Amino acid sequence: MYGFTDSLELRKDFVCMLAVLSLFGLSCGGENNQPESSSSELNDDYADVCTLTVVDSIGVELGDSNYVFGAIREVDIGSDGDIYVLDWIKCAIFRYSSDGDFVQRIGGQGSGPGEMSQPGFFEVLDDGSICVVDANGWLRYDSAGESVSTQPDEGRQIRYMNSADSNFIIGAGVEVEWLDDQMQITKRICRFDPQQPDSVIVEYLQMQYHLETAEMNEFMRAVVRVDLFPVLFAAGDGFVCIVPDPVEESEILIFHEDGSAANTLILPYQAVQKTEEEIVEEKRFIEAFFHRFTGYTNRVDWIPLPNHPMITNLGVDSLNRIWVQRGFEQDPTFDLYDVSGELLTTAVLPGRDDTAHWKFNISRGGILAVPEDPESYYSVYLIGFSQ
Repeated sequence: MYGFTDSLELRKDFVCMLAVLSLFGLSCGGENNQPESSSSELNDDYADVCTLTVVDSIGVELGDSNYVFGAIREVDIGSDGDIYVLDWIKCAIFRYSSDGDFVQRIGGQGSGPGEMSQPGFFEVLDDGSICVVDANGWLRYDSAGESVSTQPDEGRQIRYMNSADSNFIIGAGVEVEWLDDQMQITKRICRFDPQQPDSVIVEYLQMQYHLETAEMNEFMRAVVRVDLFPVLFAAGDGFVCIVPDPVEESEILIFHEDGSAANTLILPYQAVQKTEEEIVEEKRFIEAFFHRFTGYTNRVDWIPLPNHPMITNLGVDSLNRIWVQRGFEQDPTFDLYDVSGELLTTAVLPGRDDTAHWKFNISRGGILAVPEDPESYYSVYLIGFSQ
């Protein structure tokens, strides 16, 4: 799919590759000197916590093409309860009712108005309109799924969006610059107008990385370490919460919508070592991924981190509770906090052996989950929450 034949190709393809790489939730190489700990110190068992359950699913292996997914990139729930699924193979958004019934297909492959070629991220706003980050540019659709506009990419790669209200989006802007043999990546978590995605209204956090490009093996490893674990963030009613380093830290920064600091939460998480089997599987996956998606033929000798990430997901529900997914649990486990830092409850999805690589979407509309690398076919799982 991607070829690194010269510097121009490298520049163009790495922007695409960064978006693809961030789909996978595996740890990356480097040092980590945090002490070992068992997660049982936080919860000895699940007797006093809330239970999450799979109540339904959307997707089939064979049959109706409106339910057969090529590859799910992202999912979202609209303010009306409808479920939206971005398929980056079919270059379309599939819309379903809250009961899982097909409603409509939005977009399609191509370069014409409203068409997509390499969709990466999307968001359904409160008014039902949709924004999509695509290789064709910044695409906007109205609440009926009709194309409104396509704006060319001006160099700011926006990803992982949350809608703050019907008029504004919280998103991660990524800029890539090349200085001789060095790549500079700047990430900004900011508030912007969907009609002017290159115009930042409020900047909450900025992080900058400098990567040496002289040795390809080291360069590839550095790029993945920077982008495989993106900064996590979520928008609530009147606030934005950000996890700057979800791999090695359990710190959550909370800002008012205007960008002023509101609070800092330090969660009582400690490092948990990976098993030898987990390290071997991660190494195999990353090295195979490089070969399959980049066309880079030389061996990438991947060195995984010894510990699990601290936090793997962040979301805010309709009650303004901050959902924090522990990165070191076998069963998907979420701690729910208010903006003051009080732990309200813990929610667990127990009893399944296929959730290790599920990606969860927690929003005001509810909870969805998608396997990142399914063995057979893609499905969207609807998650119920019993308090």
